[in-house]
Amino acid sequence: MLGAIQSTDIITTALGRARGAAEAMPISAAVMDAGGMMLFVSVKFALVLAGAAAVLVTLRWVRSNRPGAVSLHVFTLAAIRGSTVALALVSLHNAFLLKSL
Repeated sequence: MLGAIQSTDIITTALGRARGAAEAMPISAAVMDAGGMMLFVSVKFALVLAGAAAVLVTLRWVRSNRPGAVSLHVFTLAAIRGSTVALALVSLHNAFLLKSL
């Protein structure tokens, strides 16, 4: 799900930039200024991989009965869900802004 939402953010950002919109998020703007859309896509992909790795590592710890692993796994899943919802809202906002350009 996070990968799909990241994709919509990439698409809406690329369309907005093509129509002359400025990136409002300072970190994303700095990434695009430094390396263009290719670097932006690479960073987004790396973030999805990092999230997947965190879920897999914490799941492995749960299965090996590591102390505190269940709480950490639940927290990791909640953090990824929360960031997915937030990014979905950003992508929706981007789509509405595209209509006005």
